[in-house]
Amino acid sequence: MTRGPVPLWQDEPYRPRSPLAGEVRADVCVVGAGVGGLATARRLADAGLSVVVLDRHEVASGASGRNGGFFIAGAAPMYHETRRLWGRERAVAVHAATLAAQREMLAVADAVGARSHFRVGGLLRLAVDAAEADDVRANAAALAEDGFPGQLVAGDDLPAPLARPGRAGLFFPHDGSVHPVRWLRALAGALETRGVRFFEHSPVVAPPAGDGDRVCVRTAAGAVRCDRAVVAVDGDLAALVPSAGAVRPRRLTMLATAPLSRTVLPFPVYARFGHEYVHQTADGRIALGGFSDLDGDASWTDRAEVSAPVQARLERWLAEELGVDAPVTHRWAGVVGFAADPLPRCGPVPGSDGRVFALGGYNGTGHVQAWVASRVVADLVVTGGSPSAGLYAAVDA
Repeated sequence: MTRGPVPLWQDEPYRPRSPLAGEVRADVCVVGAGVGGLATARRLADAGLSVVVLDRHEVASGASGRNGGFFIAGAAPMYHETRRLWGRERAVAVHAATLAAQREMLAVADAVGARSHFRVGGLLRLAVDAAEADDVRANAAALAEDGFPGQLVAGDDLPAPLARPGRAGLFFPHDGSVHPVRWLRALAGALETRGVRFFEHSPVVAPPAGDGDRVCVRTAAGAVRCDRAVVAVDGDLAALVPSAGAVRPRRLTMLATAPLSRTVLPFPVYARFGHEYVHQTADGRIALGGFSDLDGDASWTDRAEVSAPVQARLERWLAEELGVDAPVTHRWAGVVGFAADPLPRCGPVPGSDGRVFALGGYNGTGHVQAWVASRVVADLVVTGGSPSAGLYAAVDA
């Protein structure tokens, strides 16, 4: 992945860790220092295994640190759609697993001193027209039928800037926003104190390969020899795990404004079937992303370069929907993994004799789903089995 402009979340001082030079050994090597990699490393450390984490850039510098800053349960499709696509049993299991993951993430954040980086006050799914309002009601009905939270809202209960005749919304009290880089770098620091070793600016140059009865993970200037390897990347998954070719890299575009002196949005908002997503940060900025459909075929790329037409459309949305004319201070893109299913991939890599595992392909909702996938993979590494092994798709599906 080629990195583009610096996102809001990464625009603060940071002292990188040293790159890997030479050879090191560990029980497990984790490739990728985003949420999936850090969550996996944490679980493996809990099991008493020695862990090395490699990242081509820095902790939370990929999709996990170039996202919209949302903290959302559920899969990428709306819940009633997951029931239709995957069947009710799997839809229930995935949704329940993400709700449990949210609770665990907040507990871990509290333990590592990062709870203040989360703002959990609910999120609104906004229907922008009558047809989408019908879909919102179908979504609410499916959630209620299966005992999951979600409250229909309309009229004066909608945020004032977004209220229009005929609009409706669905409010999720368990969701919210997060400063992803501060949270994940706090988690990485806590893992380091427990003996997890991190090497940044250490790009892995080839898929992890068998090395006798072990695995070798080679970087530009060194190698990790380990019993097991875990590839925990999202948009770049197929580059290191060719059998995961169904996961394609796609860029999503964001912007952020200068801080506002007033509250425009009391909670994050997903609009137009999730195509647009916006929230106001703790310091008053508007962080807005979306219009990936406007980006069209150009969005299917591993280059985190902003799209000028999409940025222009985002600025119009700011003015027309929110009435915000604050200057834009940050523009960025993040590359994430999309699959047509759209199920994340996790599990053993075919042909690796159970020594290499992978997780990724979250279709734009990786913060919580990666945490879920990490539990599956860590279980498989530690015990050889997982009660949630069938939750997501196989790596080569």
